[in-house]
Amino acid sequence: MRKLKVFSILCVLFVAVFTTGTVIAQDEVSEYPEYVVQSGDTLTTIAIRFNISLEELTSANEINDPNQVYVGDVLLLPGIDWVDGFLDVENVPVGETFRSLRRRFGTDETTMARVGGIISPSQVYAEYPMMMASEIGEDWEAGRVSLGKGESLLSLSASSGVNSWEMIAKNQVSDLWAGVKSDVLLVPGSNNPGPGALPSPLSFQVLSGSFTQGKTVVLEMTTGGESVNLSGELVGHPLNFMEVEAGDYIALQGVHVMTEPGPYLLSLSGEFENGRAFEFSQLVRVSEGGYGQETITVDPQFLDPTVDNAEIEFVANLTSPVTSEKMWSGYFSQPTPFDIFINSSFGTRRSYNGSEYTYFHSGVDFGGGEGADVICPANGRVVFAGKLEVRGNATIIDHGWGVYTGYWHQSQTFVQEGDMVQEGQIIGLVGNTGRSAGAHLHWELWVGGVQVEPLDWLVQLYP
Repeated sequence: MRKLKVFSILCVLFVAVFTTGTVIAQDEVSEYPEYVVQSGDTLTTIAIRFNISLEELTSANEINDPNQVYVGDVLLLPGIDWVDGFLDVENVPVGETFRSLRRRFGTDETTMARVGGIISPSQVYAEYPMMMASEIGEDWEAGRVSLGKGESLLSLSASSGVNSWEMIAKNQVSDLWAGVKSDVLLVPGSNNPGPGALPSPLSFQVLSGSFTQGKTVVLEMTTGGESVNLSGELVGHPLNFMEVEAGDYIALQGVHVMTEPGPYLLSLSGEFENGRAFEFSQLVRVSEGGYGQETITVDPQFLDPTVDNAEIEFVANLTSPVTSEKMWSGYFSQPTPFDIFINSSFGTRRSYNGSEYTYFHSGVDFGGGEGADVICPANGRVVFAGKLEVRGNATIIDHGWGVYTGYWHQSQTFVQEGDMVQEGQIIGLVGNTGRSAGAHLHWELWVGGVQVEPLDWLVQLYP
């Protein structure tokens, strides 16, 4: 029996492997496309997917035992003449859409949908496991341009010095008058690779974090040194881009811990100094955070929804402004010397006095006893220091760029509104004030108006 060709294929769907000289050893070019076996595959499911018989599949690959097929094996697909190359799966990166992918890889809509199992272009969200034939080959000799007001493919081809019919073929459109303002078109020969759904020289990526309940996502847009007026939205929250250096913009945003898992819209828009504008939108999938449940018993007076909602709104108004100055540097420090005594974790779904689990824990509870120091974890400015009905003696610090920390249930507070505080400074003492069943420090952290896992900021560097 001919051994199956087994090797690990680094998919070249979204990286320029084709241009680096990497070669996959083969004795000869196969007359059939070759499929890389994925997790969960069986010979039967592969045969069904490509509409070939099980007998044809086993015969072409000289397989005697149908159970001897493993992830990473490469199988010939006999009788398939509508696609060529290695068929492998790679997650769709941020900045690509169904339209931009088929243009960049030079394949038609029908073949793209058939290979990828796509029923609707809306399925192609960021991180979607998309199957593509590697030998279709990405065109790295094409720049990306968004049509300006009153522009068409005809005027774009003239200004770019590109044959108009080549422009039509490259962008898979019907005529030279086709195209809409938000559409990003490929201009052959300009050699400016990047996210296919954004115009050159823009490049966009998730710098760190993930689209997961309760997590902080860091998004980066680079513009090749050009100044751009940027805005955007993620899961219903505005993105606030800060320019960290010329042409390099960062936006930090939290994903609310109670966001239902599923697809949500990420949108971007901007305008260059020359007046040329662009728009982009892509679905991203929010994942489950894996949070547990706990039951809490408190004085019923603290469960008055009128009082609770009013205080939530008060705190939300304090933590929603975005200060352009970034005051923290490096990792955040722990806010208490008793970091091993965590009484309750962030994100836990809570039942108060036997209620449904409709509440959630918006921070981390540290023990250590009444009178323990409350320590400022990073430089910032105090925007609130006072007594609240539910949160007790509370302090809120603005660290800049939409990042805030909060400290509840203190016995004493040592700072006042407007004070500049430094990392390591003692700002209060642990107590048992407000809606509390015992002395502890509740530490909370907001990013873009959303509470996130604060412990991440102790171990992860955020720009």
